[in-house]
Amino acid sequence: MTALSDRPNVKVFLSHRYRSPAVNLQFFDLIDQVADVQFEVDRGLKATSTTRLDRMIRDVEIFAGIFSLSDDPFAQPPPADLMRATRYFKLELDMATRNRKPSILFIDRRFGNRLQGPPGVVSLGYSAQEILSQGMETARRHLRDEFARFCRSIGNHSQKRLVRDTSAVGLLVPPTSEARGAAVAAVEAFNYTVEFLPWPVAMDGGFIAQLRRCDWVLVDMSQPSAVAAVAFLRGQGLPVLRIGPVDGPPDLAAEKLVYGELASHYTKDLIRWSEPNRLQIALEERIGQILSEPILIDSRADARTYFRSAAKSNHLVFLSYAKEDYEYADRIGAELSSAFREVFDYRKPAAIPHGARWLDHMLASLATAAIGVPLLSPNYVASSYCMEEGRRMVDASLSGRMRVFPVLLAGPGVDLFSQLEYRRATRVSPAEIVASIAQEVA
Repeated sequence: MTALSDRPNVKVFLSHRYRSPAVNLQFFDLIDQVADVQFEVDRGLKATSTTRLDRMIRDVEIFAGIFSLSDDPFAQPPPADLMRATRYFKLELDMATRNRKPSILFIDRRFGNRLQGPPGVVSLGYSAQEILSQGMETARRHLRDEFARFCRSIGNHSQKRLVRDTSAVGLLVPPTSEARGAAVAAVEAFNYTVEFLPWPVAMDGGFIAQLRRCDWVLVDMSQPSAVAAVAFLRGQGLPVLRIGPVDGPPDLAAEKLVYGELASHYTKDLIRWSEPNRLQIALEERIGQILSEPILIDSRADARTYFRSAAKSNHLVFLSYAKEDYEYADRIGAELSSAFREVFDYRKPAAIPHGARWLDHMLASLATAAIGVPLLSPNYVASSYCMEEGRRMVDASLSGRMRVFPVLLAGPGVDLFSQLEYRRATRVSPAEIVASIAQEVA
């Protein structure tokens, strides 16, 4: 925040619902009337990484929530749908609260008491009809003035926040674990230094001093003491990336104890592994996701473009197929592009930048995708590249990082995808297949 002008310049984490572009635009216009606002967006390309989200919220000046329900002011969803609509709002608000961010919330009144700000947070209810109606200037002016008052009240808070040296990643992994070498290699591949935290864990003054040198911490959940360590790190507002053995179900009681009603977000974000080399690959993919560059939105024109684009399903789709099956791939790819904001198809112009190593770029796109659509056929099985993509998709599916929807074009199927439900191209059209995928991930 700056005191050089009556119009503050502020970096905001903007929590918002992608499917409410009209409401989002109205609120951005209100905010933009009293402050020069910047916020970052993830292009909608990735499944949620709680580690990345925690880092993004930690590094902003204020948290602003546009907790909208729908652009249709007369829609009244059933209670179960209302509760589902609050899930990510609550996750992001919890992170802002733990990071002690000054926060202001604009909450659609249709949420009732299902969504409320904690004590000390400015919470303002609004009517979608009033926000969207051109004749309700008084209501919009009130919300604008409240945001201006909020900015004045927090003053130079951002200038006082701790400047972190985030060149290190903390490692809470037993020295005897096979995971240790894979974790070190993955972390150092991104030019981090490794801060070896004590194991067994000793949460004393020396431990806290080490944490202050860390951007985030990687924790091995295979030992019971790791649960206490994660709870402590959570209280410190330090982002955590967790790994654990592939065998055995998660300790749901421990997850609930540490994360409460938010446990499902964190449980599906845990990397499960059985072989060190596969763990290193999974970690490198996840760290690349954590560190990927966001897009900065800092003008009304950029905001309008972004919010309208974001109204499409907020996922990157990776379309995997053999070159011999390109005719069907073109048909289903067109349908996917109409429903999802970005679809990676290696044969499309500009899919791989000029001069880039095509295999590296393709695998990087696969690592950041939230949805995989492999087109299965004997041609697919005969292609070593396709089968490698398939193995990576299955690994990501097992760890909860990707939803995979195999489409069977011909042949008996592929053993690699035997645990997943096929869509059969001989029975339903590409449009029907894509509609069913979009409905499942909505």
